[in-house]
Formats: sequence, structure tokens, C-alpha cells
Amino acid sequence: MKATVSRITEIEVTHVVMELPVRYGDEDMPFDFPLRDGDTWSAKVNIDTGEIEGWPKGRTGEFYMKVCDSGVYTLLGPDGVVAKVENDYVPHGVIPGQYGDYVSLDIDAAGIITNWPDDPDLSAFIGDHRS
Repeated sequence: MKATVSRITEIEVTHVVMELPVRYGDEDMPFDFPLRDGDTWSAKVNIDTGEIEGWPKGRTGEFYMKVCDSGVYTLLGPDGVVAKVENDYVPHGVIPGQYGDYVSLDIDAAGIITNWPDDPDLSAFIGDHRS
């Protein structure tokens, strides 16, 4: 007889990648907003510091956007993908925003998300229904 057993394992998490749909053109986000590609905004963020990789230095930005259960949020570790949330509520323990459907980011000239949580809560990524 074989049994399936879950084990608690500690895994290093270094980044979260956000892939957000821009649903309302430039009403949600200007067309020339850094890291926007067509109708998608993608950013790789250092989980500890809130620094966005590839953000143009000297440029500030902010947005408040409704993503309606259609974003993709991926946790990365040194060896690749650790966990992913797709087409579900915004994982607000990590991503700033409100009500499960909104993302709100304030980005300074160094590419740091200034409203990033001091101690990110990754629980939305963990559970039987996550990959």
C-alpha cells in the first residue's frame, strides 16, 4: 500500500512576477508607462525590497488598476518557479491593493514600490489548489 504524505518544506523565494491585464487602455495606465507591452504590464519584483527589475532609473510611476481575477502572479526562487496564482484574487499579502481585484503601486525614481509590504505574506500561494 502507498500513501501520499504532505511535508512542510522551507523554500527560498526571491521575486514575484506580476503580469497584469490593462483592461481600459490609457485610462488604467498610460501607453508609455514603463514595462507596459500592449495590453499587459509585467514586472519582476524583489520580494524583500520591492525593487522592480528593469525599471528606468529616475522615472516615477503610480497606478491603481482593477484586474478582476485575471492577473498572473508567480513566485520565483533561485531554481525557478516556486508557486503561481492565475486568474484568481490578487494575492494582497504580497501585492498592494484592495478588495481582491485591485492593484495599487507607488514607484519611486529608484524603481522601488514604496507601498510594498515590509513582511510579505505568501499564504495565497500555498495550499492544495495552487501549483
